[in-house]
Amino acid sequence: MASPLRNPLSGLAWLAVAVIYIPLLPAGVTILAPAFSAENWRSLLSDPQLPQAFAATLSSTLIATLGSLIIALFLVAALWPGERWHRLSTRLPWLLAIPHVAFATSLLLMFAEGGLWYQLCSFCTPPFDRFGVGLGLTLALKESAFVLWAIYAVLPVKGLAQQKVVLQTLGYGRFQTLCWLVIPTIAPALGAVMLAVLAWSLAVVDVAIILGPGNPPTLAVLAWQWLSQGDAQQQTKGALLCLVLVLMLALLAATGLCIGKVWRRRLPNVSGVRHASRIPLPGAVLQWLLPGIGIASLLILGVLAQHRETALAPLIISLSFGLLSSLLALVVIFLWLEWGPQRGAVWVWLPLALPALPLVSGQYFIALHLGIDGLFTTILWGHLLWVFPWMLLVMQPAWRRLDPRLILIARTLGWRRVKCFWLLKCPLMLRPALLAFATGFSVSMAQYMPTLWLGAGRYATLTTEAVALSSGGSVPILASRALGLLLLTGAIFSIAALLSRLAGRYRQGLR
Repeated sequence: MASPLRNPLSGLAWLAVAVIYIPLLPAGVTILAPAFSAENWRSLLSDPQLPQAFAATLSSTLIATLGSLIIALFLVAALWPGERWHRLSTRLPWLLAIPHVAFATSLLLMFAEGGLWYQLCSFCTPPFDRFGVGLGLTLALKESAFVLWAIYAVLPVKGLAQQKVVLQTLGYGRFQTLCWLVIPTIAPALGAVMLAVLAWSLAVVDVAIILGPGNPPTLAVLAWQWLSQGDAQQQTKGALLCLVLVLMLALLAATGLCIGKVWRRRLPNVSGVRHASRIPLPGAVLQWLLPGIGIASLLILGVLAQHRETALAPLIISLSFGLLSSLLALVVIFLWLEWGPQRGAVWVWLPLALPALPLVSGQYFIALHLGIDGLFTTILWGHLLWVFPWMLLVMQPAWRRLDPRLILIARTLGWRRVKCFWLLKCPLMLRPALLAFATGFSVSMAQYMPTLWLGAGRYATLTTEAVALSSGGSVPILASRALGLLLLTGAIFSIAALLSRLAGRYRQGLR
């Protein structure tokens, strides 16, 4: 019975993933088709907004990418290994649960002109930010939690910690240990993580709309504005600008790769010179740095929110998209992990490594030509392009760590492949599946462009309303939307953590 089911289930897994990833093809055609016309390039390059938008995009992207890396590595150098590092690692999922829009809204309400900080210190007027410095710093703080979470996932604790003790015993400082021991060990995984951070920072639209710069905006917001217009020439410029974003991503990634190779050639430094870290780092304070920022964000939104105004419709719509997209993605992931290819499917990570704007334009192209724009199911399909790879990123390492001896014993006892999958692998994957579900829900809640374009403006979520209100709406209503977004995502993470703890308590093998 196993062999007849193998091909149909494998075909079902490939079909489901193909339906999710099919926008990659029209996205490539959309951004490449106008690139072969010199007139289109002249029209784009002659736009007066382009130089300032390029400068703001480059500065905010570099600040976000390098800033998140520096913050994460500094915390690793100060806290790892030890009890404080363990405490911080247990809080990382809660930091990831804070949506980007909610975090950016709290900073806007705190530091913008007329915000809380301005009311406390009236002469502390924020400077005009033309180069997106505030945007870059905000993304650096938010993405540092993701970089730390990825480092925690790939950092071997016991063996590497013992080597660090040896180096410290010989008199080497914590930053020498970081450069010689930790970074070379995690370099391959860290490079992939930083590529995802670079792609996100380069093409972010919703946070850039909230925090600016405004006129001219960043390249991603400018391309989004042009693609949203009815003029064919403006849409062509928007498609070309998407190609420019992809080229910038490739250039910056290649530059980072070259810098990394040059840096690694200098290792190890065999001069024997010790640079002891004589300045004591306040570990108790550093372990609360990022969690404290998250708590402050919650308090700011809680103080400013209009608690009488509940906005049930956006909340229910957001909850529906988050739960359904995560559940569908979870089913597809289980099929893909069991009956999909074991190696070589690198293309499944493209939504994490490419700017989101051309992918959304590919989705919109398909929706328009099929006449399915404005439907609930179309938006749900659009969310899956990002929910699926993020959840797969959480589940795949746990799936590969399953002990093959258990499957061998079960097959020896006569269990078929489907029975091994259903009664053996799925229960062992319960806790990673819960974490992946919560992660997918958070990713779905953060989707702004797919919801706006594929829904034709008919479905208002907490994210779309928060972005719309950030340009000049009521501060209490804006804070209430962002607070609802934060609390809803946090509630799903809390439920997932509770169920995971119950699974570990009542099933000893899952501890």
